[in-house]
Order: sequence, then structure tokens, then C-alpha cells
Amino acid sequence: MSIDDGSHIIRDCVDGSISLKPYAMTVVDTPPFQRLRSLSQLGVTHFVFPGATHTRFEHSLGVAYKAAKLARHILKRQGGAGAGTAAGAGAGAADVDMEPHHVMLVTLAGLCHDLGHGPLSHPFENFLKRRGITDWHHEDMSGLILTHIADNYDVGLSTADVQGITDLIRGVPAHLHPAAQAGDAGVAGLWRPGQRFLFDIVANKRNGVDVDKLDYLKRDAFMCGVRVGGDFDSLLKKKYIKVLDDELCYDWCQYENILDIFRAREAMHRKVYTNRKCKAVEMMAVDALVAAEPLLRITQRLHSPEEFISLDDTLLTTIEHYHRLHRGELEDDEEQALKAAQGIVRQLRLRQLYRFGNQFTVPPEYLADSRWESIRSRFTPAELASHYSGSDVPGGLMPADIVCDENKIDHTMGGDNPVERVGFFKEGGSGKYHTARHQVVGIMPHFFQERVLRVFTPRQEPAYVRAIEAALHNWATVHFGGGAQLATPVRPRSRSAGGATGAAEALAGAGAGLGGVGAGLPGLFPREVVVHQVQASIRPHAPVSAASAAAAAAVAATTAAGANGATSTSDLAGAGPCEGAGSGGSGGAADTTPTRGRVAGAATWAGEEAGVVALVEDGAGGSKGRRGPGQGRAGKAESDEAGLQEGSARTKRQRMGDGA
Repeated sequence: MSIDDGSHIIRDCVDGSISLKPYAMTVVDTPPFQRLRSLSQLGVTHFVFPGATHTRFEHSLGVAYKAAKLARHILKRQGGAGAGTAAGAGAGAADVDMEPHHVMLVTLAGLCHDLGHGPLSHPFENFLKRRGITDWHHEDMSGLILTHIADNYDVGLSTADVQGITDLIRGVPAHLHPAAQAGDAGVAGLWRPGQRFLFDIVANKRNGVDVDKLDYLKRDAFMCGVRVGGDFDSLLKKKYIKVLDDELCYDWCQYENILDIFRAREAMHRKVYTNRKCKAVEMMAVDALVAAEPLLRITQRLHSPEEFISLDDTLLTTIEHYHRLHRGELEDDEEQALKAAQGIVRQLRLRQLYRFGNQFTVPPEYLADSRWESIRSRFTPAELASHYSGSDVPGGLMPADIVCDENKIDHTMGGDNPVERVGFFKEGGSGKYHTARHQVVGIMPHFFQERVLRVFTPRQEPAYVRAIEAALHNWATVHFGGGAQLATPVRPRSRSAGGATGAAEALAGAGAGLGGVGAGLPGLFPREVVVHQVQASIRPHAPVSAASAAAAAAVAATTAAGANGATSTSDLAGAGPCEGAGSGGSGGAADTTPTRGRVAGAATWAGEEAGVVALVEDGAGGSKGRRGPGQGRAGKAESDEAGLQEGSARTKRQRMGDGA
């Protein structure tokens, strides 16, 4: 839809009806820009927040709209100074050195600022760091892609325009570039003194208040269903904006709204961007890309815009279905890399995420005096593994069992208060001024940065979760003193000598003899059993009937041998299969009803009488059959027998229906 001046009207879910000029739409309607439709704004966050499926395409439209609106307000209110005139000299709202052409440059900077982002959002940059690439920046790639658009599509942009837009995206005037400092007059002449305020609109390096932040905070919160405070739209109203001393300033009445920007950013980082489930998914995505690199060769496409724009969020799907999408034989190392990457993607699809151990917040005083920088290099999997001294994990904790994650939450200015860097004015006042810390005492923290250290493990066994937690606690105690505390109390260690892993193996061994007896049931493996003190549960993917019988039989045989409640590894190792189990065994038949998974039989009751509970989950992780201590056989034999008969009949009907 268009209006009389040629502007294109777009219906946005966050801002309502927004308009973009024809010069912006000519850039939008090019293949490199349309690629943004295939780049999720929040990467893999939608695995945790299902609504977070918005893309960098709509975000870029929103930033362009806000940038144009703000630039037009400044032009209408203060535009008119002649070329080369210094802006904002003295008090009041002096004219600034600004022309309509600058509105176009600022608008296109907002539109194109995310062109250079890679697939999966910020995890892509973490992938590059894992590959040892630290000098790549998406802002630079945005400039390269914009140059590619200007060279290959009729968008009406000159070389100087492209350079100016790229500068605005970087947030740094061209006269500060190395080329300008080396005497390149062509670069140095792009911007005149008094135009520094233009760089405060899209990528504000002074204090972080810019239209990019106004859009993504509002949009991300809306799409994730998270509430954040602040009337961000009022910051774009003409009466609240003024350029003073070559700086974009705000009316003092907007102080709380500006403060809310940084509060909202902190809230979004805590609730969404650094959510521990989101971080687990991000780590797995990065590991999948690292594993697939020998096959996909992503890093070879980083410096050519033509190659780079072929990368989008379909990478995970490409890994998952590689052989369906590509023909031809792979080398052995490529095949191994593909299998490793596909295994990680499959875990993601099954939601078998890396498990969270615990987290530790670095004391603020260590950040303030830079002591943290000397410790930071020691926060590694190898270092943490060396601090583990427990016995829960057979063979000890290995670096491959640990994933380290460092999260920084700040107000964009490190440990400084960004609001102190924002210029304010008061209508009828004497010009620009900045707030002092004592003016807002009580509502602002003393230090504006936080570092949170987390540990995860790719292993799913609870013993490894306890182990990485203990390793983090020991590591923090060594580096931060005996008073170091994790976010939550450290989990108690297993009471058994061999830990939960050994108990699981013993339980599986005890029930292994049941598999394949009579009914042709599969055996039980250690990975299908989880031991929690005196409780044994079967992992959801284990065959219900075999798992039920095996777990209950092992627990029951252990406790029936001596009704003292012992559950040591040696006790479990000596437990045998349920007596009488299998076809024709009296009192020991297993209930094969898919939605129950309960075992009936003398050995089961013996285990329950001794105070041990066997918990069994069905294949969907839903229905559970459970009996607690003291719930003996008396008064229940009749109903249990009826349940067994019903289950047997149902199983027979299912087999007949399946053609078995």
C-alpha cells in the first residue's frame, strides 16, 4: 500500500502502521535484504519461547521507521544551518548542519544495520570464536553486503552514500577511521564538524540510547510474552528531542523512560537472552556447527558477500537432512563429522538439552578492580574438571563432560551508569546538562555490570550434574575464597559407594535376565534406569513392560533379601530377576498395559513392604504406576489380579491389530 508521496505503508505487529520512503523500499526489494526473512531475530530462542519466531526482516523495518521519524523531527525543529556551520553552539536550540539527504542516510542505516548478521543470530559469532576467528564483525559485513546491493541492483546509492551509511551503522564518524587518520581525504571529507549527533540515532556509542534498542526491546518482549516497563514511543516525540552541543539530548521529563530502557534490557537479558534453557540450546547449536564445519565449510564464506548471503537459519535443517539434500559420497572424516552434528541436532529435536549444573556470580569488587580478568582465563572445562574430587562419576570428571558459559549483564557501558552520559535539557533552561549520581540515589545500583558463570554437561545422568556442580563450587572456593556460594545449595552426594551411575548399572544388571523370557521382551540397559536414593525410575524411552519388570524385580530382590532398607551398590549388584516372571509364572507376570507400566508379583510386594518404591514411566513420559511404603498386598490382590487380566487382554488385542 502506498500514499501520495510514494511512501509504502506496512502493517507491523508492534508499531501498527509504519511508512517507508521509496528509496528504502528499493533496498528492501533485493535478494540480499530479503534474506533477513530467513534469519530469526533471537536465533534458537524459539526452542524455549515458542513465540520468538520474529525475524531480522521486521526488526530492520521497525528500526528504519524509527530512525526516519527521529531524523525528520530534528530536521524540522533545528535544520537549516549552512554547510560547515558548527551545531548547537551556545545555549538553546541552535540550528544544526543537517539536510534532507542526511535523513535518507540515517533511514538506510537503520534499515541495513543487520544485513551482516549470520545464521542463528549471536550463536554464530560464538561459533566463529570457537574456530579461532575473533576479527570478524557483523557491522563490517553489513557494509560489504550494502556495497554488493549498490553495485548489482538499481537502488540509486553512490559510493559516498554507501560509505556514509556504513559509518552510521558502525556508530563511528569516518574521520575517526584509520584511513582518515592516515590522510585519506576522501574518507575524512564524508562528515563535517557538528554532525556527530547523527551517529547517536542508530548505533549510539555515547550512552546506548538508540532506535535499534528501542525496537528490539519492545519487539522481543512482545513476541516472547515478557512484560517490560517504559513508554519507549514517547522518546521519539519531537517536543522531547533536541540537539545541543552536537549531541542528541532529551527533555528531563523523559528521565524515567530512559532509565526504563536499561532496566528493560537487564530484564530481557535475565529472562530471555541468558535464560539457562536458551543458553543450553545455543551451546548445542554451536557444537553442531563446529562438528559440521569440515563438511559445510562455513568459515570459507565469511569474506565474500555473495557467499555469505547463502547462509541462513536453514543450516540446522541442512545438517539434519544432508543426505536427502545432497547426492554423492562423503569422505570418511566428512561422514563422521556429519554424524556427530546430526546427533546433536537430533538431541535438540528430542529436547535432550545439555543439563544445567549451577551458577556463580562474580563478586562486584572483582569486576571493579579488574581482578576478574586475571581469573577469567581459568574458567575452562579442563580447570573445572581438575577441581572435582568426588566419586559419583566412575573414572572421574573429564573436560568433555563440562560446558562453561560466561554471561555478562550490564547497561551497555560496562560498570558505568549510562544515564550519567545522557544529555538532558529543560525547556526554557540554560542548555545541556548531565545528571549526577547523588540525584538518583536509591533507585540505581552502585555498579552496573554482572558476570554469571554457569556450568552445563552434555551427559544426561544426574551423577554428572552433581559432579559439575561440585567442581564449580570447588573452583569458586579456590579463586574467590571459602565464602563463595553458588546460586542454589550444592546437591547432596549419593550415599552409595559407587554413586547413582553404579546403582543404575546394578539395577539394570539385576533386571537384565527378565528381558526376552517368555514374552520376548528386550533387556534393560543402565542408561534406562535413574536411581534417586531409594527410588528407581525408568527413562521414558525404555520399553515399558521390560523396564517395569526389571526395575521392580531388581529393587524387590535387593530388599527382600534383608528387610533393612539397604540400597547399596553391592546389594543391587546381587539382586536377581523377579522370581516367576515370564509366561506362566504364577504371581510374577508383568503388566504390559502401555499406560500403566506397573509390575505385580510377590517380589514386588516384598520390595514395597521393605520401604522401597519403584517408579515407572510410560513411553510418552506420562502415566506412572507407583506404590509407596506400607501399601501392602492385603485388600488389593483382587483388584490387582483383575488389572493384570485386563492388561493381558489389551496387549493381545494390540498385537492382533498390529499384525504381530
